[in-house]
Amino acid sequence: MSKNQKLLIVLVILGAALWAALRFSSQNNENKTSAESEAPADMPLPAHSGPSTLPTVPHPASASNNGAQLPLLGPHLRKIGECLQIKNVLDETAPLSFDALHDSVKNELGDLVSKEFDWKNVHTTLPNGEKRRIRMEVEAKTEETSGIRIKYYGVDAEDLPVPLPLPEDQSWNPSEAFVASLEGEGQTTLREEAHRGLYTQGSELYYVERNGALSELEILHHGKSVKCQDMQSAQGHCTCF
Repeated sequence: MSKNQKLLIVLVILGAALWAALRFSSQNNENKTSAESEAPADMPLPAHSGPSTLPTVPHPASASNNGAQLPLLGPHLRKIGECLQIKNVLDETAPLSFDALHDSVKNELGDLVSKEFDWKNVHTTLPNGEKRRIRMEVEAKTEETSGIRIKYYGVDAEDLPVPLPLPEDQSWNPSEAFVASLEGEGQTTLREEAHRGLYTQGSELYYVERNGALSELEILHHGKSVKCQDMQSAQGHCTCF
């Protein structure tokens, strides 16, 4: 074989190799273009790895007794009349007060012949945060005489009353000035007061006021009676006896 023939064979082999390389490269480019064209245009982007903000959910307002409007006496007046079998004045908008109760029943029971103090609780908080309790109640001294006994308490860690000493001359029938001085030592957080009354028709009345509004009452009239409790809450109710 001549030298020229060997050179021709080498050139043919190199040309075949170059053609194969070009062909392989062309096929790869076509496959890549085809794959890109088949991908959906709206394919979602990868999720963002940064912090996210949760939607704000409104919370219902918390019920509070501070400044909350008390229930009305009005819805109880019909039950009171039914229990006592009287035709008392009905007023659905009547406030939770003793005056409103008296205005409803006075046409049937008459006027109050007497209204007497029965007991009183006053809770106060001193400027240093300590709590005080004042208790006053009618107490029989003998079979024929009675008076008002006053007791004074602190409060322990479990909110239980701890008796505190009072001047001997003021623990029985205390003066108004002395009671006012005890109540004025701190801020009043609770005031409860109970009274008993007698109507001209012979009917008997007992009622309790908490912070100036009725919290419970009981009326006895000609063998019939009604007792209303928890009147300052939505669960307040009256029962016939």
